[in-house]
Amino acid sequence: MFETHFNSQWLNNLLTRPEQPYQGEYGNQRYAAQIAIPHYRERLLKHYSDILHGDINRFCLQAEIPAFEFEHYGVIIHFEQPTILTLHDFDMELNSGLKELIKKAGVVIIKNAYMNLEFRNRGHRNRFPQLNFHIDRSSAHPTHYSMYSRDPFDDEQKFPRTSSTLFIPSIVGHLQAIREQLIRPDEKGLKNTYTLFTQENMAELSNNIILEHRWIEPEGTGELSMLDNLTALHASYYPNPAAKGYKIGVRYLS
Repeated sequence: MFETHFNSQWLNNLLTRPEQPYQGEYGNQRYAAQIAIPHYRERLLKHYSDILHGDINRFCLQAEIPAFEFEHYGVIIHFEQPTILTLHDFDMELNSGLKELIKKAGVVIIKNAYMNLEFRNRGHRNRFPQLNFHIDRSSAHPTHYSMYSRDPFDDEQKFPRTSSTLFIPSIVGHLQAIREQLIRPDEKGLKNTYTLFTQENMAELSNNIILEHRWIEPEGTGELSMLDNLTALHASYYPNPAAKGYKIGVRYLS
């Protein structure tokens, strides 16, 4: 079972060596795993030093936003061979192993894998607005996890995608909104949506401050990514706005 392998103990081993890829095997399938953005807390302290003044915890308390709990950000699991995964049940509940990974790492990206046939076509497809960082679900919804997917057997999604999905912790939305003067420095609480980074150099921010899932694995390759809307925001990014690419698979899970 996925959750008995990719659990909090597995992640703790990965987090102790955040800059080193880990080679493992799941169900006779070899994979490489790595932290997407090591030392993420340090990066935020440096990038937003003019706002944080060296203390993220105090900033969160004063801004009345949830405490920032990620030392490192994001996990990427890349299978050597195409791998079928069952990641939620018929009641659309995400498996417990993934919940543990998301709680401690924020975002999980899985490459060269796809959902089993029973669940492959669950959910819908969507194309999110350019750099509009938002949540899909609030705390009022039991299905507060979002999963995005590329179906390797679909006539459209089997090809690499020309647009990316971007992820940031909720606090980054608040910090960047202050920097861009979209909200007052003393404003309290998080918003559900922010349009951000429109004047920034995305190459410098990608996988440094912003976690980017580019969906560029070769033709016929499955990819998935997931987050908890209670701790993260996401958006689409179109390097060429005229070529937005196909709609990505979306499903909401409890």
